[in-house]
Amino acid sequence: MVLSTLNQSFAFHSSPESFISNRLQNLSITDPDLVSSAASRQKIIQASILNRKVHIISSYQLCKSILLGDGTTHEGPDHADSGVTVPGASKILSDSTRSGLDTFAVGPAYHQLMADFFPPPNILLVDAGIHATNKQRWKQQLSTFPADVTPLIRDITRAHLSSFRKGSSIDLYENLKDLSWKILLGIFLNLDTEDEAYSTIEKAQETLLRGQFSLFPVAVNMPFWQSPRSKGIKARHDLQSMLRDQVDKQEPSCPLLRQQKIGMDEMSSHCLLFTSSIANKALASLLTATIMNLFLLPGPTPLAAIIRSHPPEMRGLLLESILLETERLSPPVVGVMRRVQTDVQLSLPETEERHHVSAGCDVWLYLAGANRDPAVFPDAEKFVFDRYMASEIPRGFAFGFGNKTCLGSEIVHQIVSLVATAIIDADITLHGNVSDHGVKGWLGWETGVPPSAFASDLKQLPCQRPRKPVLVDVGSASTNRED
Repeated sequence: MVLSTLNQSFAFHSSPESFISNRLQNLSITDPDLVSSAASRQKIIQASILNRKVHIISSYQLCKSILLGDGTTHEGPDHADSGVTVPGASKILSDSTRSGLDTFAVGPAYHQLMADFFPPPNILLVDAGIHATNKQRWKQQLSTFPADVTPLIRDITRAHLSSFRKGSSIDLYENLKDLSWKILLGIFLNLDTEDEAYSTIEKAQETLLRGQFSLFPVAVNMPFWQSPRSKGIKARHDLQSMLRDQVDKQEPSCPLLRQQKIGMDEMSSHCLLFTSSIANKALASLLTATIMNLFLLPGPTPLAAIIRSHPPEMRGLLLESILLETERLSPPVVGVMRRVQTDVQLSLPETEERHHVSAGCDVWLYLAGANRDPAVFPDAEKFVFDRYMASEIPRGFAFGFGNKTCLGSEIVHQIVSLVATAIIDADITLHGNVSDHGVKGWLGWETGVPPSAFASDLKQLPCQRPRKPVLVDVGSASTNRED
């Protein structure tokens, strides 16, 4: 039993996509009654991960309902389409209000993974009314931030692009990860690469991340050896002190502090997350997928060249559609966790079956799968660059959904848009060949890609990216036009 649980945990961390597929195949053979319909087999499965019973959900509508909290505190026909039924809901609403937890709670689900590394105050680890109140304060605090930092993002990006040499070859992901550090440490801490604190914070954040995602989840601190978790916790302590110093150095009128809705202790605590290695990797992941779609998508004309050929009033609309389609197919984070606080029944729109989840179990919302739900998206696995030129198409879950949508969703989307625009407007082309089927499947260039290809060609945790370097050759857009 212990060996089986460990095997499942290691397999899941290696490749969630392959793990889910293999789990479905095993269940259909060994226990077909557990998930008896084809729809259920695809969209709700059970597994043991890190010694926890987990229900993995990849239905778009069901993920949306859980993220919204729709149906978790009501009963009756008005909520029949939510996919979530909670017996005795009125009592549960009262109990959850008193306990400060939602029916699908964030705090308990992430406590082991995050509490030691991103301690309170942390908006990610609170639920119910406390979260709603804090989220409103943070929305006010960051209300002008994206517009205020736009000139700085442009300047950082242009300076970074000036290092691109025509005829040179670059590792796209590593290059964009470097740019992501420059942007995040620049807009949140007013640091540039010449500042001593820049490299110190970057290295400490990398150490923290290795400790957070270590499969040896015990802090061991001895004279001759420290576990990765112990090193990560020490890095967190060091970072808290450094980040508070950096926040204190900033002028009260700076973009981050201007609205004065958040105290300095809480601000510096959240800067630990805003400038984290996982935030950097998530931004680099989305930038990589976007630039690959703009320049490397197979076809007679790169999308970047197509955008350049359009009049200015159309360029923004087309680029926005490409960004939204990239977010749908290639979200940086493949899923989010919730812990169920009371027994619930889950059902799918396409079946009348009910799937029981007991209180205390986890549900893992596999957002990368939900974004490819054929019940919601035509040609769900295919990259369609103009899909979002039609306004009625639902957005993917790259940043979550509902009240718990990622606090940084707007600024991240803006950063990707500004970087993409800067590269399109520059005299730059990027050329390269993508041959790995898993990478093509991740981008939506190829459909029907087997999960084994995703497992071999992609790293999916903590953020999605190609396993092998994506090498691109830098060229001149004006030279190409002349040719």
